[in-house]
Order: sequence, then C-alpha cells, then structure tokens
Amino acid sequence: MSIKKQKSDQFYAKMHGLARKEKFPLKAMFELTYKCNFRCIHCYICPDRKKKELTTKQVKQVLDQLKGAGCFHVGFTGGEIFLRKDIFEILDYAKVNGFRITLLTNGYLVDKKIARRIASLGTSLNRVDVSVLGATEETFEKITRKKGSFKRVMNAIRYMKDEGIDVQIKATLMKANKDEFLMIKKLAEKFDTMFRYGPSISPKVDGDVSTVVLCGVDPEELYQIKKKLASRPKVVNERDVEGWDPKRVGKKPLFRCGAGQTEVSISPYGEMNFCLEIHYPEYNILKGSFKKGWEKMRALVENWKPDKNYLCNDCVLAGFCHWCPAKGGIFRGERVNCSQPDKETALVEAKHSPFWAKIAPCLVPGSLEKPFSV
Repeated sequence: MSIKKQKSDQFYAKMHGLARKEKFPLKAMFELTYKCNFRCIHCYICPDRKKKELTTKQVKQVLDQLKGAGCFHVGFTGGEIFLRKDIFEILDYAKVNGFRITLLTNGYLVDKKIARRIASLGTSLNRVDVSVLGATEETFEKITRKKGSFKRVMNAIRYMKDEGIDVQIKATLMKANKDEFLMIKKLAEKFDTMFRYGPSISPKVDGDVSTVVLCGVDPEELYQIKKKLASRPKVVNERDVEGWDPKRVGKKPLFRCGAGQTEVSISPYGEMNFCLEIHYPEYNILKGSFKKGWEKMRALVENWKPDKNYLCNDCVLAGFCHWCPAKGGIFRGERVNCSQPDKETALVEAKHSPFWAKIAPCLVPGSLEKPFSV
C-alpha cells in the first residue's frame, strides 16, 4: 500500500467516523438518469415512465442541499450518465461546490474529447468506474446486447488512462462471463487499473428475480473463482472467505453499511432512498427538503429493529454471508431475513473453511440445503 493510499484510507476512515457520530451524509449516490444505450441481460433498474427526470436546475438544487447537509462525496451514476447533454454542466457545478466526484459509466460514449473534459475536473475527480462485463468481444456484447460496444469501451479506458484519469474496472460475475472472469482481471492489469467485482447478481428493484435465475453463478463455482482472485494485486473488494470467529456469530444490527447513517441515494426523480437497491422511503427532496428527508431516513434506520424472527441474529454462517436488507426486501418482501441464494453461498464458503467441523453441528439439518428457485 502506497503512502498516498494510506493517507487517503485514513482520511476516509476518519470522515466516516465523524459522519456516524455527527449523523450527517458523507456520501451520496446520485442516479442522474435511467436511460441507457446498453440493454444488459442482468440489469436491475426499472424506470418509472410516469415520472420525469430532474432538469439541470433541479439537479443543482439537490446538490445545493447535499452541500448544506455536509455531504462531501458524490457518485454520479445511471443508467448511463453521458446520455445527459448537461452532464458537464452538472459536473462543473459539483466541482466548484467542493464535492469529491466519482463517475460510473459503461464507457461507450467516452471518446478522446470527453476523456479530456473528464480530466479537466482535476483533483475534484476521485475516479471513473467502467463496467467491463467480458474479456472478449463475443461475451461482452452478448451481455450488453450492443454491437460494437467492446471496442468502444476498451478505447474509452485507454483514452482516460492517457489523460491521467484514475480508472477502476468493475465486473459482475454471471454465467455468461464466468469462464473468462480471470481474463477480465488481466485486462485490468493490462490497463493498470484497480479491479472491483460483484460476486452476485441483484434482482430487479421491482422484485423480479428472473435475472438471478438466468444469470446467477452456482455457489461452488463462485467460491472457486473468488479463491483464484484472492490475493491478486489491486483487487479492491477482496475479503477473507476462510475467516470465522466462534465468539462472534450472527449479524446483530440490521444495517451494517452506511445506508441512512453516512450514505444516501438520490433517484433521477429527486427521491431520497436508502441505497440504489432499496427504493424506500422515496422521499421527494424538491417537494420537501433534503434535511427533513435525511432526518426521516435516520430515524427509520435507528428504529428499524429486527424482531424475534430475525434469522440472522445468531446464525453461525453470518461471517460468510453477503446478505443485506436490500436483498432481503427484494427476495422475500421483508428486509429482516436473508435470501436462499445468500444462504447457499454462505454455506459453500463455510464448508471450505477450516472451521467447518465446528460449524456443521450448529446447523439445523436441512435448513440450508434447499436449492433456490423462483
């Protein structure tokens, strides 16, 4: 780890601690649009055709309120953000207002001119995240369903790297790309970028789990791929899948992330939500105010206590589980209990751990063996 990264990590750790203590939103994920030029097979977004997306003026009004609430870091995402003709007016406004900026894009529209324009954000720009869903043209375009997208995205990464922009390649593991997932990691090494991967497919936010069934990878295959990725350089979200503390089982708090505590999500319609996958409470900032919405959200998180049926409270697999309230809400219609796919994945990781002999006797026979289906 470089000195520069150490200082950055220490700074953000300190800021997160301060945000939790003082109860202000350190980071916001701002979905600028749900429009997209790709039709990815695993996409979880469900646009509401009856609602209008924010105008440039309204986006600026939301940014003003975020600034007033103490927000420091804004991630602009979509859809595809570069489909908005006013994107750089928005980004310049965020820059002059002192925000730290992260951009999430599929890269298709990023040419040399746009790469230079992104670079002009200077030190306000944290990084640009680019989704790379395949290491070959055939696989990539099978997923994006956009002819010519592979070459365009590869060129976009190259253009941004040439401008000195910090780029991170993001990949989502699915059936369609599992056989070349390590090759995607090698692409990141070739471009000298950071690499982050999503190990599972998210259901659609309207509760449709067909994407999980069609695209989700078998838990055993997932484990083997994660094992091959482990300890490779610049894998951002690597964690110890072998770890288990017999003295600390279960997931006590319902929200272990920053949702409603240090982080917030804003939809293209100006609605405040817990995160990109929990479209609740959908508090309209423009009709009310960010301050009132944030107070409401914080109160919901603080008072949202699991009841006696909270299965994760004493679960011995909790240390291996990637469940969160967002997944519980989509899969089960309730945010307090985990989904079957998460159980199956956690079980596989536990079986491969050195603690399995201690864990196995604690499991209720048959409680975790049922395969997932719609």
